Amino acid sequence: MKSLKGKVAIVTGGSRGIGKGVALGLGELGAIVYVTGRTETGEGLPDFLKDTNIYKTAEEITGLGGVGIPYKCDHAKDEEVELLFKKVVEKEGRIDILVNNAWGGGAHVMGGYFFNTPFWQQPVSLLEDQYTVGLRSNYVASKFAAEVMTKQKQGLIINISFFGGRRYWNNVAYGVCKAAVDKLSADTAHELKDYGVSVFSLYPGNVSTEGMLEYAKYDKGIDIEKMESPQFIGRCIAALATDEKAIKDTGKILIAAEVAKAYDVIDIDGKQPESLRQQLW
Repeated sequence: MKSLKGKVAIVTGGSRGIGKGVALGLGELGAIVYVTGRTETGEGLPDFLKDTNIYKTAEEITGLGGVGIPYKCDHAKDEEVELLFKKVVEKEGRIDILVNNAWGGGAHVMGGYFFNTPFWQQPVSLLEDQYTVGLRSNYVASKFAAEVMTKQKQGLIINISFFGGRRYWNNVAYGVCKAAVDKLSADTAHELKDYGVSVFSLYPGNVSTEGMLEYAKYDKGIDIEKMESPQFIGRCIAALATDEKAIKDTGKILIAAEVAKAYDVIDIDGKQPESLRQQLW
């Protein structure tokens, strides 16, 4: 793939998980990556997440040859998001890539009701939090990114989504929000295409996040070796960011493993994961 040296990216929710992997995947090609999130220390986090924060991610980006810049931002607060984009433009003069990854459902996963519980027995806050950070936050960040990218006549916006947007997955609120993210990608792509700005929903496969690695310790049925690394998702986005012809498919839902095959992207273990389209689409 071509270098991303000099390109400016914003990755929301980059403290850990897929967001961190995306940031690393862009950073290893030399990009300037603003890592946003609320986590600055391990306070209040379970032990397996104690070492995850925006500063750690930024440090690893720089170690890979990119430029990692930590930026504390609560994506539930519009004024903080607006200030983020203002400061990035003031310092860098441009924004080339936005990856909307921040998700407000994390606190609910450990609540005992996220899985295998009918919607009428779940708190309404499950929908509200995923909507606020995961859908509305994507809209707001895309708005501020579009204001910059349309003037540049160039840019890439990726909304991290999942197969739950097309079939039942986890719970009703999760699926509703993911389906809405996919529609957001399609419609913003429609309005931005003439300005040279591409927008995609990207579906990862099964990803070996910190949480999944921890869970696998207690469930021997989980095969980490068959999963995609978080950094693999970043490499797939980097491939799209270096392809000037990618805009021909703008607005589509892309599956990371299929992007990898199209661009000959390999994971950090040297493998190329299989698409889950047949099982989950």
